[in-house]
Amino acid sequence: MDITQLKYFVCIVESDYNLSNASKKLHISQPALTQYIRKFEDDEGIELFTRMSGRLNGLTVSGENFYSNAKIVIEQYNMMYKELHENSSSIKGNVTIGIPPLVLTVLFTEYLSQIIRLNPTIRFNIVEEGAYELRRKLLLHEIDFVVILQPTNLNNQIYAEDIIHKDQLTAFMCHKNELATKEKIKWTDLDRSNLAIFNETFMIHHQLMKKFESEDIKPNIVLSSSLWDFLLESTRSSDYITILPAPIHNHIRIDGIVEKQFDQPIYWHVVLAYPIKTHYNRIERYVRKSMRDFFIENKELKPINQSE
Repeated sequence: MDITQLKYFVCIVESDYNLSNASKKLHISQPALTQYIRKFEDDEGIELFTRMSGRLNGLTVSGENFYSNAKIVIEQYNMMYKELHENSSSIKGNVTIGIPPLVLTVLFTEYLSQIIRLNPTIRFNIVEEGAYELRRKLLLHEIDFVVILQPTNLNNQIYAEDIIHKDQLTAFMCHKNELATKEKIKWTDLDRSNLAIFNETFMIHHQLMKKFESEDIKPNIVLSSSLWDFLLESTRSSDYITILPAPIHNHIRIDGIVEKQFDQPIYWHVVLAYPIKTHYNRIERYVRKSMRDFFIENKELKPINQSE
């Protein structure tokens, strides 16, 4: 039996033993498919299928074992075929990476510009959405990787997580704010304060609300937005306080605004999350390695054909 015949057998099983449906999927005639089944069972002297009134309706014990092994063989064949093409001199393909807008701006501008420039034959599809939408797309297999914050609430038996950046949330406020003179601030200092924070589509929003509840803090949330620069600017000439990832300070005009750390900070851990698989193609391996090289080890990025 060759690989094509194995695929015929698996297709019949996964078509709920409906030969008409299986033959349409395989683009062969139903009589040819029926003949294939009879010939194989006669040649091997074994029955793979159970039958009722002449129709297939299930698998025998031998058929069940054969089906499990056939899927493994087909998967290994497909893996071998992919690797054959991946090892060609010119690596082509595409990969889809989901990144929240805030993380994209704060961390990924330089990284993306470099890998796109270094790999002109690879298409990097960047999906810019909130963390909850990106997580949904990952679960539905609509994207290959997502960059989100911990806790991701993903099943660690199904998804892997690589930490690519560690930092903390800090408070930003006008230099005239009464808290601006403190070396570090306490969460209780925010009780009754006017806050401008990210809206509920952001993981940071939920982290903050959980913290407020645990500390029995009742801040006055006067403004919520999805735009970090708007939140920051709202503090420049008011008594508003906003809480953002510390790396924001690398992207702002700081005059008139003071950044303060918390004495018990909330940590901002950014992870690359992706499905656990028995095989990752070369582009997928490259994405993982290049992020580790860039964000963790501060190495110079190389094109994919020089990275392994």
